[in-house]
Amino acid sequence: MGRPAVLRYYSGIGARATPPEVLSLMTRAAFALTKRGYALRSGHAIGADSAFERGAGRDAQIFLPAAGWRGSVSSLHPEAFGAELWGRAQEIAAAHHPAFGGLSAFVQALHTRNVFQVLGPSLDSPSEFVLCWTAEGEASGGTGQALRIAATYGVPVFNLQRSRERAHVERHLVL
Repeated sequence: MGRPAVLRYYSGIGARATPPEVLSLMTRAAFALTKRGYALRSGHAIGADSAFERGAGRDAQIFLPAAGWRGSVSSLHPEAFGAELWGRAQEIAAAHHPAFGGLSAFVQALHTRNVFQVLGPSLDSPSEFVLCWTAEGEASGGTGQALRIAATYGVPVFNLQRSRERAHVERHLVL
């Protein structure tokens, strides 16, 4: 009996400074979700993103701010999306960031790739939920950008920094 067909997506994201024990939990959660027919959407950043990627398997959708970023071979980057789709994502990113216009082009691209992590490669298939870790359990940094987008589109967020949400995830996934 093979693994189930991937029909469902979740976003696995978080801070670069995620604690080691949570990084381990993220990798185990990604592995368990893959076995249940879920595919990861993430952004290839150091820390949480990379931990999710380690457990996610080959169906993961890894969105990049530029082709080949940090050595990734993912084809989900601005050049592949094209100007129109990337522009739509950039508008969503700008609407969810308090100072988007003042950011460098590369930092804008980092925040724009967060839109795809939540809404999918065509911006029309939101993830079922977000698993993340943020300091203080609050929306901050690039993860905060993705969490604001998730809130706008009604995507539930489970922040592993919050003990109740972490216990729920561990119990549900039998980790």
